[in-house]
Amino acid sequence: MSNLRTKLITAFITTGLSASAAFVAYDLTLPSEGLVLSPYSDPVGLKTYCVGHLIKKGEEIKTDYTEEECMTLFAEDFKEHEEQTIKMVGEDKFSSEWQQAAATDMTFNNGPTLIEKSTMISLIKQGKHVEACKQLTRWVKAKGRTLKGLVTRRDNTMPYCLGELSYDKQKAFEDFKKEYERISKE
Repeated sequence: MSNLRTKLITAFITTGLSASAAFVAYDLTLPSEGLVLSPYSDPVGLKTYCVGHLIKKGEEIKTDYTEEECMTLFAEDFKEHEEQTIKMVGEDKFSSEWQQAAATDMTFNNGPTLIEKSTMISLIKQGKHVEACKQLTRWVKAKGRTLKGLVTRRDNTMPYCLGELSYDKQKAFEDFKKEYERISKE
């Protein structure tokens, strides 16, 4: 198994996140955000490092980070965004753990302020899950420009949001979950 995957799983277990949240973070959020071990500006000019970690005012930053540091920070950030997403919607309003993880990825990507006011969140609260997921296609622009990376990310988010994972994705999750459970027992 990938050494980075093992580091991610370890960090997510330590942070108290579920195997499904860790899988979505590994399969969707990490590839979409990328892993950069030093500070950089994202496509809209925000200063970030590791896996899309937004540099906060007054935060001390280093010139370089290890994969372990980045996976720990990623797990902490993902948990924070998951908690914000659950607070916005209510834990019992999601159609599945997959929809919750997809909404968490949206919050991670766009920030809670934008997502909280979104039609997608409003529709999830109303129990209109398919309609909520269809809102994903509206979230492909940054500074007025359609970004190919966001189009791809939303396309990849849709099956999670709908809870309709392909057979291959289900098998990949089964393998991931076995590794998650093995590491959690160590």
